[in-house]
Amino acid sequence: MLLSAVAVIVVLSPIVLIHEFGHFLACRLTGIGVKEFSFGFGKILWHKKSSKGTDFQIRAIPFGGFVEPEGKMFPEEGDTEPPQPNDFSAKKWYAKLFMVVNGAFFNYVLAAIIFSLLIFLRGMPENDPAKLAPKIGQVVAEYPAEKAGLKELDVITELNKKPITSWLELTQAMQERKGDLQITLQRGEETLHITILDKDFLQSQPNVLGIAVYSELKPVGAWESVGLGLYQCWYWTKFSLNSIWKSITHKKAPDLAGPIGIVNIIHQSVHRGWMDFVFLIGMLSLAVGMFNLFPIPILDGGYALVFLWEGLTGKLPSTKMIMQAANIGFYILMVLVIYASYSDIKRIFFKPKAAIEQTQQTQTPAAEQAAAAQESK
Repeated sequence: MLLSAVAVIVVLSPIVLIHEFGHFLACRLTGIGVKEFSFGFGKILWHKKSSKGTDFQIRAIPFGGFVEPEGKMFPEEGDTEPPQPNDFSAKKWYAKLFMVVNGAFFNYVLAAIIFSLLIFLRGMPENDPAKLAPKIGQVVAEYPAEKAGLKELDVITELNKKPITSWLELTQAMQERKGDLQITLQRGEETLHITILDKDFLQSQPNVLGIAVYSELKPVGAWESVGLGLYQCWYWTKFSLNSIWKSITHKKAPDLAGPIGIVNIIHQSVHRGWMDFVFLIGMLSLAVGMFNLFPIPILDGGYALVFLWEGLTGKLPSTKMIMQAANIGFYILMVLVIYASYSDIKRIFFKPKAAIEQTQQTQTPAAEQAAAAQESK
């Protein structure tokens, strides 16, 4: 329990700090003064004021943080005094827009660095079936391979006495299968001969053996790993947005992870190895960055819309309209948190044990998720 609690703080800390540092750096670059830069909420445990007037703080509740710029974000009706030169409201619309989106941008920077580093250290899976050995990486339950006793790390050398040297040849041979299937495989130092009867194959999938390829990693150079790390950011953002869009168009409730689910994911990752753990930091950083850019009032994306409107029209919406939108955004977030928490409880505490074990077995680290998924054959 203590390890999991520490892991939660270790995962969330860099995500929060990099996000707020993005806001802070944007303020510095645009001349906006910063009153407070806080990691956490609640009681102040430590603080130090810089020569430029920023009070850097560490607070008691380490789940979040904030950067408070000088002045008001939006002028209030009846204000008679003009803003000071370093006040937020005194800046041009594009400076304010840059400030609000730069936190999310830095979350993407952190994710790209993590993905690139993991790919460089671990390598990338080879996804050319002609170059992949016919080695089993996973045996799917209830399919012929499992029933015949095939195991992970078995290397298939022959199908119906036809030599097999690559995953591509294995796939092609399975597409041509008719009748019983004779398999010759290497299991360590032992050579085995197994026969799978034609009746053992599923009628709906007569050419599917029920195995997945063993992922072989190839070294990746530094520059290539950077490109692949950036691609990961694009891939996972596109994947997430597509999933949300499909949920909307199919009128299906989206599969969201709330606070309980995130803590559970962190708890699981800390026991699977440091690469999975670091990969999770990257994935959550990307998720935080993407979510903050959603055009929901009270999020960075909502404020970005306000300043884009200012840039297009030359004036801000009324303060009353902004406050009403912020209240609506707050209620939307509360509904999302409640729904996600309900989904977490249902998924974690009412999920069959076998399904939980299967989920844990099939989760893979960043380098293995970086390439196109190999389909079960």
